[in-house]
Amino acid sequence: MKQEKRQQREKVILDRAQELIGEYGFFDLKMSDLARAAEISVGTLYVHFASKEDLLLGLAVRAGIIRKEFLATARNHDGPALEKFIVASLLDILFSIENPQLFEMEYLAMSPAIWRRATVGRHQELLRKVDDITGMFQGFLDDAAPMLRVDPVRDRGRMLNLASWALSFGMNALALSEMTDAHYGSLLRENAFETYCDGLTAILTGAGWQAEQASSLVHDLGRQYVPDHFGQSNP
Repeated sequence: MKQEKRQQREKVILDRAQELIGEYGFFDLKMSDLARAAEISVGTLYVHFASKEDLLLGLAVRAGIIRKEFLATARNHDGPALEKFIVASLLDILFSIENPQLFEMEYLAMSPAIWRRATVGRHQELLRKVDDITGMFQGFLDDAAPMLRVDPVRDRGRMLNLASWALSFGMNALALSEMTDAHYGSLLRENAFETYCDGLTAILTGAGWQAEQASSLVHDLGRQYVPDHFGQSNP
């Protein structure tokens, strides 16, 4: 009963924090304002979250839980494991573009300035959630090893997973950054998925994928799973 009450209070805190950050931004958030919004004392707030940095990691964990549920659709794709990996990668981009506030929380939580000031317990909580997601991607790649001709499977597969993650994370950050508009206007934002598909195709073919019309296949999956965001031009 006591644990349930604590979990419910923490949910309220995260709900109010997300609302306040959406309105004022993380850096202008005051813990005293958050305590007032959550209808608890500042002392009680610090029992749950030792600092603003811990609070941000808590929000990043919440974002990761929602992201994982969103990506689970890829498991139901009617196709080989490599296609499931591609679908999950496309959905990962879609989640960030449709939930920019959640992505920003994940992005900020990874920065050294935030990470160094957060507690070990929050570190471990976030790392477990990241492991859940990367584990799903890794599983798809392990199952797709014969198509990729990776040997040994685990070492090469892990590098491939990391490369695709770096591409996805970087595209998310660029597509959502207002600074990008200064250099590309709305071009990158409007063509984020096409650009990502080109990059992912290059990574997979570089890893040994020898499918005919590989680029077209990846773009077709994009049109299938993110039709509202995917352009109609041929790759």
